[in-house]
Amino acid sequence: MFIAGDPSGDEHAGAIIRQLRHELPEADLWGIGGGAMEREGFRPVMPFAPFNRMGYLEVAKHIRFFLRARRMLTAMMLNNKPDVLVCVDYSGFNIPMMKAAAKAGIPVVWYITPMVWAWKRKKAAVLGAHAAHIAVIFPFEVPYFSRYCAPVSFVGNPTVEALELKGAFTKAPRQHPGRAQFRLAIIPGSRRQEVEYLLPVMTEAFALLRKRFPYVNAVVSQYRALPGELYRRLIGDAPIELFDGPLTELLNRSDCAIVTSGTATLETALLGIPLVITYRTSPVTFSIMKRLIRVSYIGLPNIIAGEKIVPECIQDEANAAGLSRHLARFIESPELYDRTVGRLVSLRESLGEKKPSREMTGILKNIVFPHAENKGENKG
Repeated sequence: MFIAGDPSGDEHAGAIIRQLRHELPEADLWGIGGGAMEREGFRPVMPFAPFNRMGYLEVAKHIRFFLRARRMLTAMMLNNKPDVLVCVDYSGFNIPMMKAAAKAGIPVVWYITPMVWAWKRKKAAVLGAHAAHIAVIFPFEVPYFSRYCAPVSFVGNPTVEALELKGAFTKAPRQHPGRAQFRLAIIPGSRRQEVEYLLPVMTEAFALLRKRFPYVNAVVSQYRALPGELYRRLIGDAPIELFDGPLTELLNRSDCAIVTSGTATLETALLGIPLVITYRTSPVTFSIMKRLIRVSYIGLPNIIAGEKIVPECIQDEANAAGLSRHLARFIESPELYDRTVGRLVSLRESLGEKKPSREMTGILKNIVFPHAENKGENKG
């Protein structure tokens, strides 16, 4: 049984489903997941879209749905007794599911852990007490869990694996395009509230940038589960193209990007594309987060590097003037641009070469088939 509640978790779990299908073709793989998991043979038991919400206020508005979904999934889990529950990130929902599974004697593998290094430190003890195995995707996360009972291992980074599988990495590092056409990717996120908060500001930032640099063009990454009308309404009359294809394809034909904080910032960084990271949420959610967060940066590239290698514009600073000012520096200074590219490319080396899909499949097989002689048994 898998529970992945957002698009990035769905994509990352999809690679594991594909590897499991290859090694255990008879396995029944079911639970909560989206299109990426379904395409690999996963069996969803509830619609995926309503799970994709973020922020205290946003979740509170839909609390009845989440409580009902948790009851339904817990009942399914206890009735079907899966050999293992795989919790893919999504800690607010998955921690109660993990506790219910552990109480029922169902082993839990947690993949992509809560950001205990940033603001959820107590959750490290919760996972350590209930999980059968904790699989982290950044090397620096291991020490936060190693003091507890559950085994913990770094399984590699799924974004690196996905980009390698797509053949997205180029041998030659990206270079400043000079005064030729400068291509800007605008990536407002996959959640409706993120798009509504940030796309108008990103559009205005592009308008300011284009006044200074008329040769700059922009393309917005449209998340396919959201209606195109939403994007067109927020963009208005701005000369911006919409693109609903793979994000990697858009990034590989871009010179720079504005990206909402999240997994897409890491994908952009690993491809060596200078970016400005931004985020804005409801004042209530931000007020709570500000009191809890204990790291200096919000963007994954900066967190992994341990220093600010790309600019961040958060909440009140997420305004058109600030975004355009940071983008202008990349356009005006080839030296800054090329130096940033080099620092971003080095992030990939720090994440190693392990393949999470293979590592996770090995972990799951060892839990389901703890003895080598039992590997031929037909287990669900």
